[in-house]
Amino acid sequence: MRTINNKLKSIFTVVIVSAFMLITSCDGTDLDVNVNPNSLSPGSADPSLVLNGIQTTFAGSNLSFNSSTRGVMRHVNMFGTYAANAPSTTMNGVWANTYSITANTQLISQLNETLDIANHLGAAQLMEAYNYVNLIDYIGTAVYSEAVDPAISAPNLDSGADIYDAMYDQIDEAIANLSVPNQVLFEDLFFDGNLSKWIKLANTLKIRMYVQSKLVANANATSEINSIIASGNYISDMSDDFQAKFGTNNDNPDVRHPDYITGYVGGAGGLYMSNEFMNILLNDKTIEDPRLNHYIYRQSLTNPTGSLLPCAGNSSYPLCYLGSSYWGRQHADDEGIPNDNNLRSTFGAYPAGGAFDTGSGNGATAVTPGLGGAGIYPMILSSFTDFYLAEATLPSPAGMGVTGSPVAHLENGMRKSFAKVASVSGEAMDQTAIDTYVSEVLVNYGNATTDQDRLNIIMKEFYIASWGNSIESYNGYRRTGYPELGGSVITNTDFPRNFLIPDTELNSNDNPAIEQITRTTKVFWDTNPDGFIQ
Repeated sequence: MRTINNKLKSIFTVVIVSAFMLITSCDGTDLDVNVNPNSLSPGSADPSLVLNGIQTTFAGSNLSFNSSTRGVMRHVNMFGTYAANAPSTTMNGVWANTYSITANTQLISQLNETLDIANHLGAAQLMEAYNYVNLIDYIGTAVYSEAVDPAISAPNLDSGADIYDAMYDQIDEAIANLSVPNQVLFEDLFFDGNLSKWIKLANTLKIRMYVQSKLVANANATSEINSIIASGNYISDMSDDFQAKFGTNNDNPDVRHPDYITGYVGGAGGLYMSNEFMNILLNDKTIEDPRLNHYIYRQSLTNPTGSLLPCAGNSSYPLCYLGSSYWGRQHADDEGIPNDNNLRSTFGAYPAGGAFDTGSGNGATAVTPGLGGAGIYPMILSSFTDFYLAEATLPSPAGMGVTGSPVAHLENGMRKSFAKVASVSGEAMDQTAIDTYVSEVLVNYGNATTDQDRLNIIMKEFYIASWGNSIESYNGYRRTGYPELGGSVITNTDFPRNFLIPDTELNSNDNPAIEQITRTTKVFWDTNPDGFIQ
């Protein structure tokens, strides 16, 4: 068996710089950063280096998707209108990254003809499929069947439904390649070489896709999910979580979580926490959410007054200030920014690797507060899987009629979320508080009189647990209309049911059939009526 390139052998942790480009942390080994895997000819390409490029590009794309919608979804404050937050340039980077991944996956496929790297290929195919799914979920269309073909200068766009169908097949191909024995090991930046976890990810991605497209009634969806559940071969335990990890090194390279850099280097920058989201954590239940002090860090325990609170007295902002020093902004509040960088609330220990809020109000600019940036980006967690299945096991049309108990999955999703947050932050949660919270949600669920009411409860808990990954909440909101976020300032533009085709594609593709879409153009699986979400 051929050995792995020694320059890559000691890479052990995936980390991402603030530009959303992943790099790697090395233990006493000099990584040759002058080698560009996107510029290699097949004869000179090291497949492990090529796959490393795919892994880092893929994780960076996920962060970019998240960044595009976390304000829209009130996970952080959105300044101004939806149109201002979803310009035609938003998807430029993730669009380009998708085709970089596609080109490099094709290169690995070529190399696999003479090398024993089927496992490399399987991992690459899976990440390519995942990125295409995200692209379709956000834009609704993409170049696929004619992608990265130098003979085609004006490729056509494929329909979202066709690409979804192709990705189901590609995921199956990826599973087959990941199952081939006695292959060259690859430098695994996510699962540390455990191929069974890659296969669990593949099956969980299929569950996610089936749930995501439930409104267009895929004929195989229910039976396929039932089959995966019966196999047990999916992400169901925290040890299987699919995530990117960050470190604490702050120079050459800076490997800290991007939200840590935003919130802790020189104050909270230009970003505010969302008052809508913090209000749910504070006031939605009879007790504060046990994750609150892990999610949100209060830099100051002083209440904002005067010029520090520009929205004060403005009836358009009923959630101008929440009290208890939870200092953020309400959705669409684009008033002027006062000198409050070191005062406003910011990201906590989970998932950004910041500080756990003990109520000291010491500010976020202290030397290496909290975890020093060593957080995670949660892509698919075991708690997420339980929320997918809680929805899927509801009767149709709210769910899909999959075998199982929605209330059991709901409870498992909540408890797994609490455990995950505590494991990352390193701070234990009070078990009595957890049990009280879970009991209240389950009582509310039991008292719900319709499956739509039960779905609302499931989606609200998923929304809370998906903090740090707005991709899930954005998809779920368009799919179900839940959770009912409320309290938002009505903006003068429509909620983006999709994002625009990148202007880089429109400007470079001479195909006359390609025209820009609108932000109210719904992706193929969104059959909900116009205007049903705000």
